[in-house]
Amino acid sequence: MHVTIPCSHCDRPLNAPREFLGRVVRCSFCNGEFLLNEPAPAKPARPPDRTVSRSMLIKIPNVSTRPGSADAMVCRVEPETLRLLQSSEMFGLFVGTAPSDSTRSLLDFVHKDDRGLAEDEFREAVVHGERHDFVLRVRRRDGEWHYMRIFTQARYQPDGTIDHIRCFLKNVTDHIHAEQELRRRTEQLTDTNERLRQANRKIQEAQGQLVHSEKLAALGTLAAGMAHEINNPLAFVTNNLAVLGRDLALLLDLVQRYERAWPAFQQADPEAAEAISRAREQSDLPYLVENLPRVIASTGRGLGRVAQIVKNLRGFAQLDRAEVGEIDIHESIDQGLGLLGDFLSRLRIEVVRDFALLPPIECAPAHLNQVFLNLLMNAMQAIEAAGRPDGRITIRTAIAIADDGPVLVEIDDNGSGIPPEVLPRIFDPFFTTRAIGQGSGLGLSLGHGIVADHGGSIEVESTVGVGTTFRVRLPTRRPTGARSPGKPS
Repeated sequence: MHVTIPCSHCDRPLNAPREFLGRVVRCSFCNGEFLLNEPAPAKPARPPDRTVSRSMLIKIPNVSTRPGSADAMVCRVEPETLRLLQSSEMFGLFVGTAPSDSTRSLLDFVHKDDRGLAEDEFREAVVHGERHDFVLRVRRRDGEWHYMRIFTQARYQPDGTIDHIRCFLKNVTDHIHAEQELRRRTEQLTDTNERLRQANRKIQEAQGQLVHSEKLAALGTLAAGMAHEINNPLAFVTNNLAVLGRDLALLLDLVQRYERAWPAFQQADPEAAEAISRAREQSDLPYLVENLPRVIASTGRGLGRVAQIVKNLRGFAQLDRAEVGEIDIHESIDQGLGLLGDFLSRLRIEVVRDFALLPPIECAPAHLNQVFLNLLMNAMQAIEAAGRPDGRITIRTAIAIADDGPVLVEIDDNGSGIPPEVLPRIFDPFFTTRAIGQGSGLGLSLGHGIVADHGGSIEVESTVGVGTTFRVRLPTRRPTGARSPGKPS
C-alpha cells in the first residue's frame, strides 16, 4: 500500500510504500533527504512572518539577501544565547535533532575550536544586521565534522527590535578538502623546487670547483715550465755575472796599477803614451772605473729579483710539496704579496703586517695560497676602485684561544666597501659586480668552499666608503674525512 506525501524541500508529491514510514528517503525531484512520516492532518495556516531584515529597513550596498540554493539548511537562533528556535528538516536530519527542538544551542554542534569565532560572528551579525561568508566546523549526526559556510541575517520586529537571527548553511567540506589538497600539493611542489634549486646550486659549486682545480693544474704546469725554462739560463747568467764581477775587479786593480806607473811610462815612451792618452779619453776611463762595479751590482740585484719571482711562483703552486702538508701561514701570505708586488707598488698601496707567532697548519698548500691571493687581489682592486692615494692593506694573524685554538687571519683594506644589498651574495658562485669579461665570480665562492673543506670559516664586515675586513678562521689540523684537494663533491 502506498501513501502520498509532499517533499519537505520542493513540496512535490511523492508516492512511497507505507513500510518506508519512519525512514530517511531521498526525493526523486530535488534529490533532498528527509524523514518520511505519516501524513499530518491539515494545520491551520501559520500567521505570516512579519519580521523584517536589516536589508529591508536599510539597504546595504553590494550585499545580497538571497539565502542560497534550494538545498541550503536553515535555522533560527536566539540572538544572545544562540539557542535554536526553529530549524528546517534538512538541518535536523544533518545534525540529528528535531526541527522543533528548542533546548539545544547551535554551539552544541559547532567544533570547540570554532566556538569563539562563531560567537564573534553572531555578535557582529547583531550589530551590523548581516554577516557573510564565514566557515565553521559542524558535527553531523554520525559524529563526523563537516565544514559549513554560513550566512546570518538578523530579523527585526516592525518596531526595530531584534527578534531572531536566521542562518543559511551550506556544506562546503568537499571544497575545503580540495583547497587543503591543493595547498598540500603546492607546498610539496614548492619543496621539490627548493630541493631542485639546492641541487642546481651544488652542481654550480661542483662546476666551480672543477674549474678551480683545472686552473690550478694549468698553473702548476705553467709554473713548472717557467721554472725549468727560467732557472737554467738564470743559473749560468748568475754564475757568469759572478765571474765577470770578479774578473772586472782584477782588471780595475790592474788599471789602477798602470795609473800609478803612468809618469814613468810617459818618460820611457812618449809616443806610446800619447796614443794611450787618446784611447783613454775616447773610452772615458774614469767613468768606467766608477760605474762598472755599480752596473755589475745592479745586474746582480735584477737577477736576484727574477730568482725571487720564480721562487714565489713555485711556492704559490707548491710544485715541490705533496697535495696535503704543513705550511707557514705567513709564508703563504708573503708569497701572495710577492706575486702582487708590482701592482701594489704601482698603486702606491701600503701593506701593514701584524703577525703573531703561529703554529704550522695542515692543509692543501696550493688551495690555501689561492684563498689568500684572491682576498689580497680583492682588497687591492677595492682600493683602486676607490681611487685612494693613501691605500692601505693591513694583515693581522692571531691564535683564537677562546675558540679552541683556530688560526685567525684578518685582511683589512680602506677601499670602496661592499653595498649592504650585495653583501649577502658575495659568496654565491658566478656572482660578480665587475664588468663582463673582468671577473668570473668564482674567487670568493671557491675560497669559501676551500676554507669550509679545511674545517674553517670566512666572515666579512664592510662599510661603503670606509673599507672591508675578511676574517678567515682555520684549524691547525684538517678535519677527518675532508675531501681531497681538487675533487669536488
